Amino acid sequence: MYFFLNVGYIEYNCHHCTKLHVRNGMEEAASFQQILTDSEPGYFKHQGEIVYSRPMAVKVKRYSEIFRVHSYEVDATNTATLPAICQFFQEVASNHADELGFGRTMLIENQRAWMLSRLLIRMDRYPQVGDELVLRTWPSGTDRLLYVRDFQVESTDGEVLGAGVSGWVLMNMESRRPVHPRSGELDYDYSETGPRALPDNPGKLGSCEDGIERVSHQVRYNDLDMNNHVNNIKYLEWLMESMDPDFRRTHVPTELEINFLAEALYGHRVTVFTAGEESTVQHCVRNGDDADICRAVTKWKAL
Repeated sequence: MYFFLNVGYIEYNCHHCTKLHVRNGMEEAASFQQILTDSEPGYFKHQGEIVYSRPMAVKVKRYSEIFRVHSYEVDATNTATLPAICQFFQEVASNHADELGFGRTMLIENQRAWMLSRLLIRMDRYPQVGDELVLRTWPSGTDRLLYVRDFQVESTDGEVLGAGVSGWVLMNMESRRPVHPRSGELDYDYSETGPRALPDNPGKLGSCEDGIERVSHQVRYNDLDMNNHVNNIKYLEWLMESMDPDFRRTHVPTELEINFLAEALYGHRVTVFTAGEESTVQHCVRNGDDADICRAVTKWKAL
């Protein structure tokens, strides 16, 4: 059996790839002939849609999905926002973790949670509304307490638009302590994962010295994730809001490095401070006790 994923449809086929079944609110069947090896995934066109196929029995170390940029994921320049790119990365990581056996089901059953600790993204070009993208991801190793995962975003023509490296903590929600990679709790072989998306892992960032207060937010219910903490994408949105609107209309971020240090909960008041020059900006998100809960550095270029 093979699994097909395209934009707007969940598709699966059987009978040695001779029939493709489509679920899109209602079930319908379509003939589809495809020659596919048992070990290699591929992209194919069916009724004008790009589809991705791979054997279900194989745990794919380098996982891919197709995403389309929607109108609500772009800004006034008609290009995808950096938070939208990060949402794509987060979604494809979650889906890959599910396949590898340490996704949502394992987390719920064992009272565990993945928490994003560090992230580094470099973008060469941003896609526009309606563009279809190939999102690739793979676990690439460990770094002390962090489980490291790489990302790459490409056009469907194979152009690499950007790449990222993330560091995740596997948290024991009972003890509120991290699960060390050397514990052996996750049985994963990091060999043969291929080249890195970026040559370096995200590092530890310093605080904003003499930072200027830019914007303040009160955490709303819609800001929370399934663990009742502020979703990490909200932090990115707060960082973007700390930049002058006129500057953002003429510039795009080429690089983001971010450290998530502490949680923000419903009702908390957070304030974003910035320091540095326009091309390289340091951001700090602070809580009501004036403690940093998030630190970041963004780099920008003119359109």
